[in-house]
Amino acid sequence: MQTKRTKIETPVTDFLDSYKNIKTRENYRVAITHFLHLVCKPSRSRKFAETNVLALRYFEALKSEERNYYRDLKDYAYYLNKNYAPTTTHLYLSNAILWLEESRFVLTKRERARLFAHIPSPKPRTAEIELKRKTLCAVYEELPERIGTLLLVMLGSGMRLGETLKLKITDLNWDGERTEVTIPAEITKTKLGRTTFLTEEASVALLNYLRKRTDNDERLFPFNPESPQYYLRKVSKELELNNDGEDATIHWHMTRKWFISRFTLAASKDVAEHIAGHEGYLSASYRRYTKKQILKQFIKAEKKLSILDKDVGQNGPGGI
Repeated sequence: MQTKRTKIETPVTDFLDSYKNIKTRENYRVAITHFLHLVCKPSRSRKFAETNVLALRYFEALKSEERNYYRDLKDYAYYLNKNYAPTTTHLYLSNAILWLEESRFVLTKRERARLFAHIPSPKPRTAEIELKRKTLCAVYEELPERIGTLLLVMLGSGMRLGETLKLKITDLNWDGERTEVTIPAEITKTKLGRTTFLTEEASVALLNYLRKRTDNDERLFPFNPESPQYYLRKVSKELELNNDGEDATIHWHMTRKWFISRFTLAASKDVAEHIAGHEGYLSASYRRYTKKQILKQFIKAEKKLSILDKDVGQNGPGGI
């Protein structure tokens, strides 16, 4: 007689698998893992069991009333508030609460309100600085060549960091008046392909960078997102960039804000939003503007987008 196999319970894995978005799953995984490591004891070697095992042990302790999940969540809130920024604290605490409630350990409205009452409102501790040409030049000079080239490309094209790092060298056409970049739909946030261009200074820097490379990687920038994030934080700290005494920071998304705001000073805002890939403008821009018209607007705005030489792009030789 064949023995019937008992299904192994995996309360954490089952919960995570209900979310398709990778980043969402990772946020829940980290929040739940931190919570379980706080409320469960490690082994003598100071190592924790797998999260599903810890969860099952914890649920048994709750059912036997050895532990109380409301008090444990209060301890978790205190731990998060001590070690993380308010926004992250709110995110991880909310994620842990939702997982417990999905596992049938539900808080009352009063308990939930008490948990969040002593946590600072979810706003960033740091303030964005106002990007100026002088600031961007200083940052550029301190970055390694590959990251500095990435900065010029993003400032002069309006692309997102994720899009830029997924581009292939073959996505560029160097033969026109300005270097043309075809951004495939599959790598864009909106899943809509589009075309942008590079300023002359970005094209020159990129061509010099590509000539020095010795690898065979087909990517335009063959490195992970963590590398540019690390160097931008490092340089921001070294240059002591601050705003009226507050902690301040720069981040890669600010290059898109720079692009749109600077482009709009000299040319069409609709074209700027279209080139940057804002979904609401894409279909309308394709109907209203030809590629030739968009390029004309880009060249008109190029002087405002350049940070190294105020006169670059005005009387240049065209494409590289």
